[in-house]
Amino acid sequence: MTILAFPSEEFPAQPAITLQVPDDWMAVHSPGTVLAARRVAEEGTFVPNVVVRIERRPVDFEVFDALAELKQYAAQREQGTTSEPYKVELDGQLFVGCDLSWVDDQVGTVLQAHLFGGVPSGPFLQLVQVTGSVGGTQAREDYPTIKTIMKSLTVTPQRGARR
Repeated sequence: MTILAFPSEEFPAQPAITLQVPDDWMAVHSPGTVLAARRVAEEGTFVPNVVVRIERRPVDFEVFDALAELKQYAAQREQGTTSEPYKVELDGQLFVGCDLSWVDDQVGTVLQAHLFGGVPSGPFLQLVQVTGSVGGTQAREDYPTIKTIMKSLTVTPQRGARR
């Protein structure tokens, strides 16, 4: 009988993630995320937040392909638009980014900043996605805060993983 294990070379662990958030933010637990935070104060119609997801993709997955998925998502939203892609280096690793926005009936304009980075891990690519969201009347004021939080991201591959 064969024993399968997690973590292992066949089923690698996810990379370790850190973010620095302001003192007036708090950790939150949200399905599908490995880490999430939001501002404590519930001012206005939308609470700014940052979430991190990690998804296994085939080892040959191109991070730019994730941007195509975002464009499809934006196209399904009222007045959905996406920015031109951009690159940023975080903690010595290249990430690809794109902003998107749409109009929500309750909140008004919602703006999201997305960054994607790939961490080779055994037979997979661990796709790290960090998303910051702002909305409503305070969106322009909150946007620099989420960008600062997102830039603090560190990604540490688990031992034995290739970077």
